[in-house]
Amino acid sequence: MDGRYLRDLDPADVSIVRILEERADRAPDSVFFTWHDTMVTVGEFNRTVNRTARNLAAKGVGNGTHVVIVMDTSPDYLAVWFALAKLGAVEVPVNTAYHGEILRHQIVTGRATFGIVDAHYVSRVVDLGSEVPALADVVVRGGSLPDATHKRWHAFDDLLAEADDDNLDIEVRYDSVAGVIFTSGTTGPSKGVQLSHHYQAAYGLMYAEVNRLRDDDVIFNFMPFFHVSGKFLTIATLAMNARMHLKERLSISTFWDDIRSFGVTNFIAVGGVCNMLLAQPPHPDDSNTSVRTVYAVPDPADIHREFEQRFGCSMTTVFGSTEVGLPIFRSPEDGYSPGSCGRQSPYYEVKIVDDRDQEVPVGTSGEIVVRSKLPYLLGSGYIGMPEQTVEAWRNLWFHSGDRGRVDADGWFWFVDRSSDSMRRRGENISSFEVETLVCQHPSVAEAVVVATPSSVGEDEVWALVKVRDGMHVEPQELMEHCASVMPYFMIPRYYDIVEEFPRTPTAKVEKYKIRKAGPGPNTWDREAHGWHLRRRELVYDPDDGGVTRA
Repeated sequence: MDGRYLRDLDPADVSIVRILEERADRAPDSVFFTWHDTMVTVGEFNRTVNRTARNLAAKGVGNGTHVVIVMDTSPDYLAVWFALAKLGAVEVPVNTAYHGEILRHQIVTGRATFGIVDAHYVSRVVDLGSEVPALADVVVRGGSLPDATHKRWHAFDDLLAEADDDNLDIEVRYDSVAGVIFTSGTTGPSKGVQLSHHYQAAYGLMYAEVNRLRDDDVIFNFMPFFHVSGKFLTIATLAMNARMHLKERLSISTFWDDIRSFGVTNFIAVGGVCNMLLAQPPHPDDSNTSVRTVYAVPDPADIHREFEQRFGCSMTTVFGSTEVGLPIFRSPEDGYSPGSCGRQSPYYEVKIVDDRDQEVPVGTSGEIVVRSKLPYLLGSGYIGMPEQTVEAWRNLWFHSGDRGRVDADGWFWFVDRSSDSMRRRGENISSFEVETLVCQHPSVAEAVVVATPSSVGEDEVWALVKVRDGMHVEPQELMEHCASVMPYFMIPRYYDIVEEFPRTPTAKVEKYKIRKAGPGPNTWDREAHGWHLRRRELVYDPDDGGVTRA
């Protein structure tokens, strides 16, 4: 790639496999990533990928096979992802916090017939039993194989066995689907966005362009690979002949030690990461780091200047999503308009429209709609959901479901979500799915879930419940129920037991009125009662100062 951006390249060269193999051929001894204290060259990694791909093929994985992945971030996951791409298989990565119905939905909707699962998540697959009948083979990474007989179980070591480590002679079309990543639904279950080989690779190249990455950059990747962000950081690293420091997950307490130890120059700050870093006690060496650019989504206007000055860096930002890439962005040299998410990318058209898809006047709020100027720079539709695909891509524009505005100078502002989805600490949350799970409690007749602002950016989850006639439930009991049936990050912080919801004449709940009113004096706040999200679980600590951590 020789440091070139998307605009300089032949589309056929922009694919997951081509980018890896091109760098491995040109600079095999260059360090691709570090993991703890281990350095892995791109040549070594490519050989590992080739062996893994051949061992997967020996187990029946091939072109078009849908493979569900439930794994933590690791070099093994990285190798599996690229191995599937080389085979033309379709990766279906699932959030490792999912279990029960949400996990079942994503396995079934993702059409997975083969799975690769970390040992500590295997019991969740076993518990689904015959509810995922198409999932016939499961590879288990670490630990012993389960006794359950409804699947064929394989050890991950089988994928690491000796095999030919030359590149595979398999042609994989750059416009074919490489993966399915699920994004939150609003009026229904989560939707699986189909991502082509070209789109995933182009996303990484666009990230490199937004942040003006170079071959001497070191990118800190602590993002999970079931999110598109973990993937585009990896592609950006490869494309720019840069280096990546890979870590299992974000740790605020060791963050700056990692930055200094590995010479990190660029990282993603999603959700409340900027707020959490600023909340740490000031240190004389705060600005004495290698960090050059921080990709902040969102870029909090109230702390933007303070963050840049304290940590000696430039903040970039975007408006984007799994479906649309990065159609609006601000690079380091673009100036700063407080609160804006940037200007239109050269690869996209962006408009603000009304509910009839007519463009609204400058400065007026409306829905943000996007279309690409080049092929395959959008997701390829929702898997198994043709109606939702047509609705979202209607009138030749992708409808984001987000409201925004643009000024006369071309600066865009994100205003609000038109949908009922929400976002907490970088995790997209479907209000529909949370409502469905809350209603599994036997005392609940109806549940409404909305977002309410968080003190550290993005959203907190607020659940309001109507109880069945003659029954009773306490807020803490609801919270404990939620903890038992949903991923940790979905567990609502606020709870209200109500007699009725505000409704339209057709009996639809008027969520906008609930959001506008916000939690009141009678709202039960789990943090105020000592319950906090910490290290991916709900814990009771009445002495905690009230700062939510995950």
